[in-house]
Amino acid sequence: MPDAKQTERVQRFRKSRKERGDREMNVWVPGLLGAAIDHAVESGRFKSRQDVITHALEAMFAEKDRNVVT
Repeated sequence: MPDAKQTERVQRFRKSRKERGDREMNVWVPGLLGAAIDHAVESGRFKSRQDVITHALEAMFAEKDRNVVT
């Protein structure tokens, strides 16, 4: 069971992220994709899984001049 100080730290962290407009989302990823994410972190390309996932999402959804044909 986590101690009270750790619980408070996590709550403060989540509150600060929420206040800056971030959203917490839980997703399931296929095993091979998870392994690729872990490899990107282990190889030093990214600091954390969050950084890998954020980079991928920004590349897909936040790029300015995307030409998408649907």
